[in-house]
Formats: sequence, structure tokens, C-alpha cells
Amino acid sequence: MSLPLSHDRIQSVLDQAVAQARAHHAGTLASYIPELARVDPELTSVAITLVDGTCLTAGEAASHRFTLQSVAKLILLLGMVEEFGENQVFSWIGVEPSGSAFASVAQLDFHGPVPPNPLVNAGAIALCSHLPGTNMAERFPWVEKWAERLLGARPSLNARVFESERRTGDRNRALAYLMKSNGVISGDVEDVLDTYFAMCSLETSAAPASHLAMILANGGLTAAGLRLLSRRTVSSIVAIMATCGLYDESGSHLVRTGLPAKSGVSGVIVAVATGCGGIAVASPRINSKGGSVRGHVMLEFLARQLGWHFALPR
Repeated sequence: MSLPLSHDRIQSVLDQAVAQARAHHAGTLASYIPELARVDPELTSVAITLVDGTCLTAGEAASHRFTLQSVAKLILLLGMVEEFGENQVFSWIGVEPSGSAFASVAQLDFHGPVPPNPLVNAGAIALCSHLPGTNMAERFPWVEKWAERLLGARPSLNARVFESERRTGDRNRALAYLMKSNGVISGDVEDVLDTYFAMCSLETSAAPASHLAMILANGGLTAAGLRLLSRRTVSSIVAIMATCGLYDESGSHLVRTGLPAKSGVSGVIVAVATGCGGIAVASPRINSKGGSVRGHVMLEFLARQLGWHFALPR
């Protein structure tokens, strides 16, 4: 059994992780959402929130704000499983890795009609159609409520990103209309998509994002011991993160880090070190799978240096 890590040790490793990441310049901005192509590609931040509530940061964590993008799918999924139960939620979507890109129309068409899991775009869009309410004005406050609860801070809606997503979201429209044609979703497709786009456009920073991951690392409890999520919900969703959270690079990521994680194309990745803490890394250049290039560098370094790869003794 290894000795507990001191805060000074963790801070030193965070600083080293950022320094290593800054040497990497591969990847591109997510220009298919035009507003995401306007960000500074050099922004690099990381935060760890330990299960005792201590939050340590490095890089531009104090000033670097980003939209959650697909990390928001975790908030949607966690809230829905808590309120509706696993049996109901997983009757609407599957829980299997897709082995395909996050917005694959072919995968849904050939292997559907039900989306393979809740962390691909089709799965999250389908879940948005089942949110309480009949329109975005009624549905979106539900998402905001759960986001504030899990992030530990109220996120803001980035209106420019939201409008950018609406203008350019034709692939997501294809997914939604395909699902409607197969009876997977009902109601006004554009309204469901507006809820989905707004959810992805929630803006925060590394520290709150790491708080979300800490809640999962702590079995659904806040650092003060308040239960936000049931242990059953946490165990199920962390398992889905491990198998599906990084789409068709989930396996290689888990081999390198041992940390169940969820990525977003703004360059954020949140990761769970069970029993230890939550991690959020962010840098906007992404690879072809939608994962932050520098974020991957930082997570692998942190997992090894802190002994948080699940295969390593703690």
C-alpha cells in the first residue's frame, strides 16, 4: 500500500504535466463548429479535486473557460438514471461500445434503430427527447439544475457556441430525423436538438469539471458527505465511461491511463480516479477521435506519476 500523496507532490506533478503537454502541437481545432475554431489553441489547463474537497490546478485553469460539449452527456445521463432508473433509461438507449465515430450515421442506420450507448451523439439526443417537459424552455432548466449540482458551480450558456452549433449541426439533424423515422424519438426534432445543442454549449472551467469527476470517484458523495448520486448509478455510469467515454479510442485510453473518462470536442476530458479524486484536463487541439491531444498527454502522465492507473498499487 502506497503512502497518501501530499498536496505538494500532486501540485508538482500537475505543473510537470502541463509543461510536458505544451511541447505537443499536433491536432486541430474543432472547426466544424465555427465558434470553437476561434479559441486560442495554446490554452492548456488541468485541475484535480480530491475526495476531501481539495482542488489543485495548473496551467491557465484560472482563466481558461470552455464549453462542455460531450462531457455534458454525463450530466444528462447521471440525472436521468437517478430520476428515471436504469431499467427505463436503458430501454431508450443501449450500453454497448459503438466502435464508431461519435456522430456516425452509418452505425445508427446499420445497427440501430436504438443508439448503441448514451455517450455518442445519437444516444444523448434520444435521451434529450425524454427529458421532463414538452419544449426546450421546460427541458433545459432540468439540465442546468443537474449541471450546477454536479459541477458544484452554475455554468453559463455560451450563446455564440449555441448558435454556431445550430447553424452547422446537420449531421446531428440527420441522426435525429433518422431516429424519429424509426420511432426512437417523438415530438419536434428541432426543439429536441436545441436542447441538445444548449446542453453542449454550457460553459465552465477545469475546477468545476474536476468536481463532477470527483463525485463519481467518491461513490456519489460530495466531499462534505452529501449524497448526490446513488452508488448503483455511479458504478454503472463509470463502467460506461470506461467502455464508451472516448468513443473509438476508449480502449487505448484505458490501457494508457486506467482512468474511466469522457471527452468533449472543445478539448476537455474528465477522468475518474476511484477513491482518490476527479481530474479535468483541457486544451483545444483535438485528434481525429475528438480527444484533446494535450489532454491525453496530461492524463497519461498523471496516472503514472500519481499511481492512479487502476492496475497500479495505491
